[in-house]
Order: sequence, then C-alpha cells, then structure tokens
Amino acid sequence: MAISRRGRIVLLVHAAVVLVLALAFLVLDANTGPDANIGAGLAGLPLLALGLPWSLFYFADPYAFGDVAAAVRLLAIVGPAVLNVVLHALVWWLVGRRRT
Repeated sequence: MAISRRGRIVLLVHAAVVLVLALAFLVLDANTGPDANIGAGLAGLPLLALGLPWSLFYFADPYAFGDVAAAVRLLAIVGPAVLNVVLHALVWWLVGRRRT
C-alpha cells in the first residue's frame, strides 16, 4: 500500500474527525431528557455533511425518520459519514496499488 505521506495524513484526519463527531453525537443523543437536545443536532449536522451524497435523503426529508426506531435514525446520520471514510481509504488503496 503505497500511499503518500500527505494522503495518509488526510485519510487519518478524515477518519479522526468522523470518529470524534460520531462519538459526540452518540453520547449527546443518548440524553433522553425533556429538552430539545440541541447538542446532538450540532454534532449531527457536520456528520450529515461529511456523509454527502449518501446522506442527501436525510436532508431532503428528515421528518420521514420520526416514526422509525432510534437505531435506524442513528444509522442514517452516522452511517454515510463512516461509509465515506471507508470509500476514501479504498480509493487511496487502489491509487497506491496502481502506482506500484
């Protein structure tokens, strides 16, 4: 796997940002108090942005997820960002493999 140093740093930063935001979102979303849980929303918005284009369906109609289980809603918010990290790593691996 011949990834350049810059590419490796970009991939690690991308993965770290998604990991930190996902953990913050999961911790903040676990709060079941009577408040509006603004913190989970603030952590969820960058996750949705990092999950584009796969999270576009959530941006289009977020109220469609109001009646589904909480695990499905969490997967719809966190999943696309994690998928993009996996795709990022796969692209860098394929590019590095092709160069050698």
